[in-house]
Amino acid sequence: MSATIYTASELKDRRTEILEVARRGRAIVRAVDGTALVFTPLDTVQRSESVAQWAIALHGVARGRTPGEFNWLRHLEGDDRAEFLDEAINVLEDVAAGGSLESFEELVSAWRVTALAVADVARREVLLGVVSATDFVDAQRPGTES
Repeated sequence: MSATIYTASELKDRRTEILEVARRGRAIVRAVDGTALVFTPLDTVQRSESVAQWAIALHGVARGRTPGEFNWLRHLEGDDRAEFLDEAINVLEDVAAGGSLESFEELVSAWRVTALAVADVARREVLLGVVSATDFVDAQRPGTES
């Protein structure tokens, strides 16, 4: 992403232009001491910070750890953990490219529900157990006698 660079002295006379440039992406203002200050929309900064935090947590998962926010992953088998990690990284890359963090949060939420469902022994058997033809019967319409 390119950015227009302004000097600190331009802030007074070109503030409207600087704000408009920042609104569309980012504007850099170089202070007198050489410090570069970035003007950009707040949601861009917040998204970047969230992506960084989630990326660090996912890195921990990839290394075999289950950081606090991913503690529920301990209920998943290795293949499922790998599938979660692959999906999460792909969605997080989309978020980093400007997508909505909500899509990542929805993915994590769905996987968490799945992990907690298989954590329960009875649910795990129903969800992952072997199914045979004898498990199925014909249903009768309610209110009819056979």
